[in-house]
Amino acid sequence: MKCFSFILFFSTTLFGNAILSSYDNRFDAPLWTKSAHFSLQDTLTKPEDSTLIQIYPARALVRSLVLPGWGQMYNKSPWWKIALFAGIEVVGIVGIVQFNKKGEDLRLKYEDFADQHWSFENWINDTPIDSIYWQNGNVPYYFDDPEIYNDKHFWDVTIEGAHSITIWVNGVSMHADTLRTDPGSSLLGSAVVQRDRNYYENIGKYDQFVCGWDDVNDFEKKEKKTEDISEILIMTKNREKYLDMRYESNTYLKRATYTVSALMFNHVISTLEAVWTSQSNARKKKPYDTSMGLFYNKNSKYGIGGLSVAISW
Repeated sequence: MKCFSFILFFSTTLFGNAILSSYDNRFDAPLWTKSAHFSLQDTLTKPEDSTLIQIYPARALVRSLVLPGWGQMYNKSPWWKIALFAGIEVVGIVGIVQFNKKGEDLRLKYEDFADQHWSFENWINDTPIDSIYWQNGNVPYYFDDPEIYNDKHFWDVTIEGAHSITIWVNGVSMHADTLRTDPGSSLLGSAVVQRDRNYYENIGKYDQFVCGWDDVNDFEKKEKKTEDISEILIMTKNREKYLDMRYESNTYLKRATYTVSALMFNHVISTLEAVWTSQSNARKKKPYDTSMGLFYNKNSKYGIGGLSVAISW
């Protein structure tokens, strides 16, 4: 609180000696005339009153960062602001839990579906090692057609490709082409496939692994459209169903991610609003008050020795 005070002392010669000449005013307080709201006397006699107008934006900031709506409650904002920010927070948390649960349930389903309909042994035994096999016609019987193995769309169906799955044989990591060229398939019986996220993505996403699906003999070429391009895939019914299940699962998981981002924005916006409101309220409540007091003077004819005017803000 800032205060400006101006004191005007009247000259004793103006009033002359008078009836209060024997009056001792050393221990008297001045007589104040107060404004309707606040006065300097209030500051002098009730210092705790100044705390009533103290505003702390940092408190509103921390509260809104922790829980949107709490800062608005601290600022005594309208109820709809509190309900808005708090409601978004509650709905968002519930949404995250539900989206993640739904996505994880679908993930378990499509992984179980893949375990039933995609075979590592079939993929190793039926897939050509590289594109030279296609050119020479050394392909599975269901691809044994000149129109097929001369079609370069099918040349991606090879073990040697841009994508891979992790295979362990007796604790040693091994590439799939080694198992494919093993004459007696002695290593194949000891092979263990690491069924991780990369595995479940690759077997459905890329043509390279199409021979592992149990209905590959009933394949067809299909155009797959994306946001930017469209591509031709060698599709089977089980592979297509698997991709649809993965897509649905990923959709729910992405929604959970988007909801997390929305909650972060809710925290930020609630914090900014709480700080702005706190500062705005501080400006509105800032007082601009006046007060006036009289000083006694025993040497003054009427006992008035001066006039004090104070402005506080």
